[in-house]
Amino acid sequence: MDDAIAPAKWASRLRRRNAELPVNRFEMRMRKVLLGVGVAILAGVLTVSYQVSRGNSDLKQVLAKPLVKQELVPTVFSGSSSYVYDNVIYVLGGSGDSLRRRFAKAAELYKQGLAKKILMNSDDMLMEYSPSIGRNLSHNEWATGKLAGFGVKEEDIEFVVVEDVLWGTFSEAKTLSNVVSRRGYGSLILVSSDYHTARVWYSFSKLMRRHNVNLYIYPVKDDPTTYMLLQELIKLACYRVFL
Repeated sequence: MDDAIAPAKWASRLRRRNAELPVNRFEMRMRKVLLGVGVAILAGVLTVSYQVSRGNSDLKQVLAKPLVKQELVPTVFSGSSSYVYDNVIYVLGGSGDSLRRRFAKAAELYKQGLAKKILMNSDDMLMEYSPSIGRNLSHNEWATGKLAGFGVKEEDIEFVVVEDVLWGTFSEAKTLSNVVSRRGYGSLILVSSDYHTARVWYSFSKLMRRHNVNLYIYPVKDDPTTYMLLQELIKLACYRVFL
């Protein structure tokens, strides 16, 4: 009797163990994620503590160093008419002051002949008040005006609707990879704040692998706080673990 029951018990235990495997794997993955985030936070705290204890005035530079990525367009291509029409510039989304600096850099690259068109994220938020039209400008109106002020033709400015904006930079990368692939651009030139470029590069390069597109990135000098730099270090660590 016991011999007859034993195989059934073992089969039941085996099924139960197999059913628990996905949960265990998920738990293991989550532990790795939490460990990675914890290490990033601890590293940031230790770095700050060490630098402050030494009275290092260049603390922000130390924190910003791993966050900056630069990949410039080779000078041999500059001004080539066929290259210009095959290129597009994309300005990453951001706040007002930060965007002004990014627009200046994008316009500079545009006037150098590195691309014919500038793309950016479409946004329905309201910006500064315009006395001439008696209302606040929409983000797109404001951005068009700023770029035009830097010498970019309005017909060369285009806004892209980014899907699933909850994921921020990664959502922009996902949307732009589809746009670039669909339109057949040969090169994508990214413009963002310097301390944001490592995460931008990680996101876009990961999604552009399947497309035959040259990727470049231009960091724009910004002035983030120490808290913003630590926050960006944690975001970058999370991107590398999750994505």
